[in-house]
Amino acid sequence: MTSAFGVLVNYLFHLLPGLLLFGVWWAATPRSLVAMRILILLAAFVLMRDAMTPLDLWAVGSDVQIAFSANTLVLGALGCLSLLLIMLLARAAPELWRLVVWVKGSGLAGVVVGLAVGCLIGMPLRLYQAIDGAAIPGYWAWLPGMVVLAYGANALEELLFRGFLQGYLEQQVTPLRAALISGVAFAACHAFLALSVTRLGWPVLLFTLLEGLACALVRMRYGVLAATLTHGTAILLIAVPYTR
Repeated sequence: MTSAFGVLVNYLFHLLPGLLLFGVWWAATPRSLVAMRILILLAAFVLMRDAMTPLDLWAVGSDVQIAFSANTLVLGALGCLSLLLIMLLARAAPELWRLVVWVKGSGLAGVVVGLAVGCLIGMPLRLYQAIDGAAIPGYWAWLPGMVVLAYGANALEELLFRGFLQGYLEQQVTPLRAALISGVAFAACHAFLALSVTRLGWPVLLFTLLEGLACALVRMRYGVLAATLTHGTAILLIAVPYTR
């Protein structure tokens, strides 16, 4: 428990200078500048995500296998923190919250499609990478925290890209074009991770482009919750515990 707490405190202090600047930028930006406020949130999220790499909270392999901290308490806490940020955004940015379409059409169909598309993205990679939970030490004890992170953190990411950004774009262009822009923007926001942080290049960008477009199209038809299931399931299927 102490170790997990120390890891989280270190992560938050590592982020603090950047988040303070983003906070000032956010506070100085009028609510009427909706697009700018969405951009600020996206940039802040990219910082929060990519800062996990040098702190060994996650790592991306050359075959797009994602390894997350082996500490299940850390993963669970990060997932819960993401859900807390979602609740804070509901209070701090009501003008953006109104853009979010959580459920569209049949909720049950959205759940089924969201999970199915996530499996279509993640399962081929899981098979290619020969991930066998039974053969990975500590996998099953690690998995509950990973589940919380996969769906909690990606709920935040989907809120930003498919809720705020795609919702805003749908007011400007057709739903399909908004989905395509959202998907490409999602991949573009992984460019620094792909080309600088991990230096893995096009495999990461290709995967995130396919994932982003899939989530955007699911969101267009079924809403943000279904897109979250797609994103979270895909990541969960290709994730393994990270050990140095």
